[in-house]
Amino acid sequence: MNQDLASILGIHTKKHPDSLEIARSIEEGFPPSTIDRLKNELDVTDLFISAMIGRTTKTVGRMRSSKGKRLPVIVSDRLFRLMRIYARAKEVFEDSTPAREWLHSPQIGLNNRTPLDLVMTEAGEREVENLLTRIEHGVIS
Repeated sequence: MNQDLASILGIHTKKHPDSLEIARSIEEGFPPSTIDRLKNELDVTDLFISAMIGRTTKTVGRMRSSKGKRLPVIVSDRLFRLMRIYARAKEVFEDSTPAREWLHSPQIGLNNRTPLDLVMTEAGEREVENLLTRIEHGVIS
């Protein structure tokens, strides 16, 4: 994961964070500001974020405004899942704009569902990752 994406999640290191640093950050909980940074970067709504983390939009609002607190582990983990797929899409499409557009668009290789719809579950996330790998290698999807 590159430094830009790590900073969106609130992981601040001098170098690219490794898996253990990311795991530690998830366990500690990301800062609440991660929600807004992620929403802005991916152009998603509060409703999408609330569905992604399994909380109501009111709860998301309370999480966002809680000063000095960290997000719960499960919330941080789900936000990381979303950011990881976005990072992979940016890698495949070589830019944030086409990556974001792809995530929001129905894909034939996903039965005309959007990648963002599927990333809500681990099984769906794997399908999205598999499709990105096929695209990267030029396999018709």
